[in-house]
Amino acid sequence: MSRVDGGNRPSIPPKRSEFERSERSDATRDSKPGAQGRTPANANVRSFQGRSDFEPARPAPGRPTPAQSQAVKAPVSPADAESIAQADMELGLLAEFPDADAQSGIASAMLHAHADAPVSQNRIVERLKQDGRLESLFGEVFREDNPYVEQPHKNAIVKALDTALSRGTVTGDDLRAFSRGTYAQEWQQIGAALGTRQK
Repeated sequence: MSRVDGGNRPSIPPKRSEFERSERSDATRDSKPGAQGRTPANANVRSFQGRSDFEPARPAPGRPTPAQSQAVKAPVSPADAESIAQADMELGLLAEFPDADAQSGIASAMLHAHADAPVSQNRIVERLKQDGRLESLFGEVFREDNPYVEQPHKNAIVKALDTALSRGTVTGDDLRAFSRGTYAQEWQQIGAALGTRQK
């Protein structure tokens, strides 16, 4: 009877007995002292890499793209970058003063010091909002009998909030929420001052 495929097949090696197989595996194990884990008997055998050779390549999982809150910002000039870095450094000083009166005085003094740098003023407002301290610190500035605050500091806060509103850092919804919060009376004063400024 002729073979269908016409090819030459290698002869199949005779099967080893169970005793020979177990004896050989014992000899292999004993010949490698201290070897940990299993090593494949054949060098061509590779461990499973999580994908079949027949499966199409999957894209590598990447980090999710963060949502853009605003339009892409224009590059910052070196002078603006320096004033932003200065503002960030000054904001670090707030942690050294646990008293809310002192913190509000320092925050308003910083805004006053950056009166001619709207970019760094906006940075201060943005960071205070992110930290959740904007409402209380600015409310403290407008609180009656705050010994750390002078009128120029109040003016600086109104100016900085005006800039922050125009840039979208602070919204009208934020102002409305603040005017109903703990410092409602103070934020109503701030809102009135902003309304006067925008007219």
